[in-house]
Amino acid sequence: MIVIKYLWYYSFWLIVRIGLRLYYSKVKVTGLENIPKNTPIIFGSNHENAFIDALLITTSNTRFDHYLVRAGVFNNPIAKAFFNSLNLMPVYRAQDGVNPLEANKQIFRACFEALAKKYAVMLFPEGEHNMRRHKRILKKGISRIALGAVNFEGGAQEVSVVPVGVNYSDHMGFRSTVHIVFGEPIVVKKQEENAENYNKLTAQFTEALSQVHVSLDRNAYDGLDTIFFHDQKSHELINPDIINAAAGKLSDRTEEVNEIAEQKKKLEEKGLSFPFRPISSSELAVMVLLSPLALIGLMVNLPVLLPVYLFIKTRVKEAEFVASLKFGFSLLGFCIWWWHLGNWAYDYSSQWPVAAISVGLCFICLVSLNGFVRKWKRYQLTRLLSSDEKVKAMYRDFVDRVDEIRKNLF
Repeated sequence: MIVIKYLWYYSFWLIVRIGLRLYYSKVKVTGLENIPKNTPIIFGSNHENAFIDALLITTSNTRFDHYLVRAGVFNNPIAKAFFNSLNLMPVYRAQDGVNPLEANKQIFRACFEALAKKYAVMLFPEGEHNMRRHKRILKKGISRIALGAVNFEGGAQEVSVVPVGVNYSDHMGFRSTVHIVFGEPIVVKKQEENAENYNKLTAQFTEALSQVHVSLDRNAYDGLDTIFFHDQKSHELINPDIINAAAGKLSDRTEEVNEIAEQKKKLEEKGLSFPFRPISSSELAVMVLLSPLALIGLMVNLPVLLPVYLFIKTRVKEAEFVASLKFGFSLLGFCIWWWHLGNWAYDYSSQWPVAAISVGLCFICLVSLNGFVRKWKRYQLTRLLSSDEKVKAMYRDFVDRVDEIRKNLF
């Protein structure tokens, strides 16, 4: 039975890994050497992007992971069976209408048993998902599981708690980049389970986690986010070490940072949206060259693109779910649709290379469509700047101030 479970888990792992490497233009993984071998591990990560966070972390290492996810996703019996087959376990919160300490006792025991077998457990100790890149107060669940595991009868002698940072260049964008950072493990050995030790471990892990993802000061967040990401390029990797160090240098310039946030807000009221960079002449030429491939990409892939777009547009209320649903539906939809297109190409040509090339061209045209749409949006905003001298002057002053602040940060 365990062999079948392993085969199913790693088959799904491989499919999702390939899909993610196509969905993102680059997935960089740093710190794999910090993952201990042949020892129980708890992965604790920041949580900015719903389900896709867990998929990225899981497919970036080869450990047999068990996951704690919010209990609400287990309401559907079909979804529950699917999630259980992939080692997902529900974790209950106060808003679920139950006493979380009592409801989670059985789940915590399952975590202790998994760790006793030297498996890995993954959870998101922030207790929420939010695309704002700032430091959060962590819940004590990760400390309760770590200390409970080393005190569990027949359990692990020690547990390594590994902080994981997931850093997106664009939380919702197709063919953007993501940088996953595994930090140095915190080794937890047997000690008394009491409030003092829970608080001590939680504080230690909070600090460790803040070092592996972009952790801006929440009291000056809007201004700091503007300074570092108002012109963020979707293909550029984010390095949390560099950003956090630079943000630290602005800790005594809060008033100036907040003024930048106000400038950005006024520009948004005039019609601009961020992140934004005016499109250059060379980029405009690329957009024109991409247009034929983009049109083909739209026509060929419309049977998948349209339903996904309409579902997200009409049914999804939280932006944090956009990338997860876009990836999940697209992975399934394109696999089915491109399989049919490949078969049609083979029926017409009787050659598998032709079928494979046809499917490859479908993907190339899809990427071209995405590149065209991104540049088209920038083109429209650049035209807005050109048509209004007042807005243009406001934007120029905004960029000059940000550049002046950035000058001595990096």
